[in-house]
Amino acid sequence: MARYSIDRSGTRMLVMARSSIHDTTTTFPAISGTVDADPGDLKAAQASFQVQMAEFDAGDWLKNRKMKSELAPDKFPSASFELREIRDLTPRDDGSFEAVAHGTLRYRGREVQAAISGKGTITDQGIEATGNFDIDLRDFGMKPPRVLMFKMEPVLSLDISLRMHA
Repeated sequence: MARYSIDRSGTRMLVMARSSIHDTTTTFPAISGTVDADPGDLKAAQASFQVQMAEFDAGDWLKNRKMKSELAPDKFPSASFELREIRDLTPRDDGSFEAVAHGTLRYRGREVQAAISGKGTITDQGIEATGNFDIDLRDFGMKPPRVLMFKMEPVLSLDISLRMHA
C-alpha cells in the first residue's frame, strides 16, 4: 500500500450555487490530505481531505466579501471528508476506473454522509481523479445566502479535481 499526498497545482474544489437568475461558482484551491491505497485493490483505500475555507475565489471582490461573511472562516476554518468505503468500482481497460466514494463530510460541527461519484487513474507514482456530488447547506445549519440581490438555492453542486503524488 502506498501513501499519496495532494499536489496543490492540480487540486481544487468548485462549488456551484444556483439561483433562478444568476449562478455563482466559487473555487477553493487549498485542499490537503492523503490517500493510502494499493493500485491493485482500490476497495481497501483509506483517505482523508481538508479544505481551508479562508482561501477561495467567487469571481469578484463583492462576491468574495459576501462569501467570507457567510463562511465565517475565522470561526469555521476548515471542512473535511473522510472516506468510509468505495462502492461500484469499475476498472477500465485503459487503467482508469469509475467508482463512488462514500464518506463523512464534517463542517461547522456537523457530520453529513456523502457519496461522491468519480473517475480517475491510479499508478505507483500518483492519482488523478475527479468527482462530483451535491450538498444541502441546511444540513450544516446554514441558510441559503443572497448573492447581490439573488437568493441562492440551498443545494450546492461540488466538483473536485485531485492530483496526488506518491
